[in-house]
Amino acid sequence: MLSTTIRIASSAGLLGLSMTACTTAEPAVTTSPAAQTSPAPAASTRAAAADGIPAGALLQPADVGGVQAEPLEQGEYAHVRPLRPCGDGRYPSDGSRTDAVAVQYAVPGAEQGSTPSVVIEFVGRYEPGGAAAQFRDIGAALDRCPGGLGEGQRKWEIVESDDDSMLIRIGQRFAYADEKPATVNHYAALSRVNDAVVVVADLGWENSDGSEKLVRDLIAKAGQRAATVS
Repeated sequence: MLSTTIRIASSAGLLGLSMTACTTAEPAVTTSPAAQTSPAPAASTRAAAADGIPAGALLQPADVGGVQAEPLEQGEYAHVRPLRPCGDGRYPSDGSRTDAVAVQYAVPGAEQGSTPSVVIEFVGRYEPGGAAAQFRDIGAALDRCPGGLGEGQRKWEIVESDDDSMLIRIGQRFAYADEKPATVNHYAALSRVNDAVVVVADLGWENSDGSEKLVRDLIAKAGQRAATVS
């Protein structure tokens, strides 16, 4: 179990969301994580969520070091919107999704002057039973497509899981400037909250790892935010 807080969040309702479409296509894996970390123009959490998921269903500035959510372009970081280890193939449960929003946060480092982390949050709402089906589809995909550390690949490893939450390590070989290739590890957590699926992923910064601790902390907060929508 990732957190007892996730369990508590899963018992509450997620209501009052309006209809929007969600992009599920997986872009080609780039050879440099740095190419995917350029921040989008600043926007408030409310503006980023205006298309369908209320602002209160997303992480708030107080949860992420005081920073505001930033909108994401269609298809950007699609491999964690939600988790898609097998690429751009659709899940059978994708058709049950009625609303979705994905945003990013440049979360400050723990020490002053340290690099931030690019954190992605995805919240999707589904028809009754759809979130549970999506959770199962993602779990099956992780078993079917563990990936690897070859060129242009990602390696997907389940660190921890239970009936309604998973913590995933996403590894990728990366060469920065003239350095020798090294494995960079990112982390993503997935939580089912009634008829919603929530993903929080820390994609690090350029050639730096993400933080498992940060993801564990934020998925608990994200689950609570999603569960309190009325």
